[in-house]
Amino acid sequence: MHAPSTRTAPHGRRTTRRRLLAATATIGAIGVATPATAGAQAPPSCATDGAIGLAYAEGVNCRTVELDGHPRRFLVYVPQTAPPAGTRRPVVFMFHGSSGTGEQFLGMSGWREQADATGLIAVFPTGLRYRVLDSGRLTTKWNGFELAEQIDTSELPPGSDPGAPVPADDVGFVDTMMADLRARLPIDGRRVYASGFSNGADFTARLSIDRSDKLAAAAYSGGALPFAATPDRAVPTLVTVGTDDPKIIEQVDPTLPALPLDPVDILTTAGLTDVLGRYHATFGLDPSLYSVVAEPTSTTFRWPAGRPQFTFAMLAGVRHQYPNGGNNPNGFAAAPQFWDFFREHRLP
Repeated sequence: MHAPSTRTAPHGRRTTRRRLLAATATIGAIGVATPATAGAQAPPSCATDGAIGLAYAEGVNCRTVELDGHPRRFLVYVPQTAPPAGTRRPVVFMFHGSSGTGEQFLGMSGWREQADATGLIAVFPTGLRYRVLDSGRLTTKWNGFELAEQIDTSELPPGSDPGAPVPADDVGFVDTMMADLRARLPIDGRRVYASGFSNGADFTARLSIDRSDKLAAAAYSGGALPFAATPDRAVPTLVTVGTDDPKIIEQVDPTLPALPLDPVDILTTAGLTDVLGRYHATFGLDPSLYSVVAEPTSTTFRWPAGRPQFTFAMLAGVRHQYPNGGNNPNGFAAAPQFWDFFREHRLP
């Protein structure tokens, strides 16, 4: 999640309204789930391994593709769990954070386990490695709206051909992966979803703008739209932030020891109001028309209150991490909660 971009003027209205709409019984907060994983696991064994075009098998399928002079890699997990007879499978793309890999998030995000439980197909791509200006290190990154400003664009990612574009077209990479899935698996094109963490969340936000006609919904942690946008279609979006996330804390004004859980404080904390305002402006939402569920360890807002277009949840005790049930003190698990959100949405 970033401070407002100077390229656009994000919605900066500060909400001071203290009357909170009562939540209905059907609107629940982001809940606690049994830990799906205990952390990173050993590298997966590939059931199939090679360039795109191979048939997929049950298990982890390892794929490569040369795209615009860049070598790309992604994993596709096809569970043994079959969907109901006659139905096609939904797809969830999971985009790791900076320095991460698809293998890492296959092992720790909880989406492999969610696929086993529901029959969905989970896709774990790996970003290219760029020279990051702030640290000078080579780090995997996704091409969100602001990546070109954060990397040395004169240096090619390792293994890329001379003349390849920097940064790479990651939206085009998603198009390529999706085309391969559609050609070889019984995919439900109306139920394609995306999730991400940190820089991967930023890219998921971009994907929901640039491919609003392809994504049924998006849900991500530790990242956000850097500015208000104008998508062709408003993609239903769920964003979670941890109260103990240092990367977000440093962007609020004044700096706090932790981000607030109190609903009124959330709506009146500079920095958080900027972020929420970007989504209100992007989706054409009235900031005053919302519902809220305040729990001891989480606060969840929905705009509008009925069938929400945008949901924002503050999670107590979560640091800068993709919650997986075992990496935070309150047992928040993103994958099952995000899946519950995804199940409510299909492309028209």
